[in-house]
This record gives sequence, C-alpha cells and structure tokens, in this order.
Amino acid sequence: KIMCDAMNRDIFNVIFGGMNTAAPAKKGDEGPKIHQETGIAATAELIAGSKEVLVVPGYGMAVARAQGSVGEIATVCRNNGVNVRFGIHPVAGRMPGQMNVLLAEAGVPHEWVFEMDEVNPEMDKFDCVLIVGANDITNSAAQEVEGCPIWGMPVIEVWRGKKVIFCKRTMAGGYADLDNPVFYKENTEMLLGDAKKTADGLAAKLRERFEQV
Repeated sequence: KIMCDAMNRDIFNVIFGGMNTAAPAKKGDEGPKIHQETGIAATAELIAGSKEVLVVPGYGMAVARAQGSVGEIATVCRNNGVNVRFGIHPVAGRMPGQMNVLLAEAGVPHEWVFEMDEVNPEMDKFDCVLIVGANDITNSAAQEVEGCPIWGMPVIEVWRGKKVIFCKRTMAGGYADLDNPVFYKENTEMLLGDAKKTADGLAAKLRERFEQV
C-alpha cells in the first residue's frame, strides 16, 4: 500500500509494470535540450558556501554503495555550520524504507532524515539540493507533462531549490524510462559519474575546504 500511495497507482499497475502503460504524453517543445555540467570541486564549493542543503538519495546510491561517503559529506558539513538534511521518497530504491536503512547503516542520525511531505513545503529555503542516484522520484514531469507515465505521482520537488545538483552516472532516464525536465532547468547542473567516486571526491574536497577556514 505504501508503494501504491506513493506512486499514485493501484497494486496491479505497480506489480505488472504499469509505469509504461499510461496514455501517451501530450506533445510539447521538442527542440534541442541543453544541460549544464559541473565538477566535484565546484560542487564542493557550492555546498560549503550554503547554509541549508538537502540530499535526496535514490537507487543509484544503493547500487554504488555510496551511502557511507554521502553520510560523511553530511557529517563534515554539519560539523562546519552547514545544515544538511536528507529528503526521502517513500519508494526510493527498490523497496519502501531502503534509503532509511542504508543511511542508518552509514551512521546518519535519524534526526537528519525527513520524509517527502516534510521537505517539499520548505524546498525554496534550500541553497543547494544534491540528488544522489535518484531520478523518477524527483521528475517534474509528474506535475508538468500531463499523460506521461508518472503523471500524478507524488515527487520530491527538488527543482524549487535555489541550486540543484544531480549526481548520476549518465543522462539516461530512470525506472520509468522517462526524461527528467529538471535536468534542463536553469538552476540545475549535472555531476555525472559513479556515485561512490563522486561522493568520495566531494567528501575529500569539503574536508580540504573547511580546513582552510
């Protein structure tokens, strides 16, 4: 029931792959899409200069086993005055609660972890939103592209943050095999690469940056 509610689908639709059986999306602007890319050093500087940071973990973090490094990013930041919180979608990963378990394994205090319904109302307060290996659960098409496979699905509205950084392996779609319009928004930059290596690099750069202060 948790998955059904979070995906706005009935149980049959969820179990038997209903994500790809929705009506075709309405045609919109099909011109060339341009995304911006960034690097580890620039992202670390952005995070270090922020007051409020939201981290949104997803299946890619689980596959890369990057939760320890992501937890270290949060710890280093919090120890240096940057308030890092985690925003969890009910069905992030491959089962409800998977992200909570992984973060707990990484030693992230539960007081740092918040549910989707808790972070969405405050999204415009975050100076930086760092998405680690998540896609569909942050896809604005759920609200912007009527008739697409995830139309109506509750998502974490990351695009409302002041700056959005997507840490993912490629520009490919997620489980729903659907492009994410957030990738191309003016306040979004893509930090492409393996989540574990990227998180390791960010943690190291942040430690270096704060040691200079």
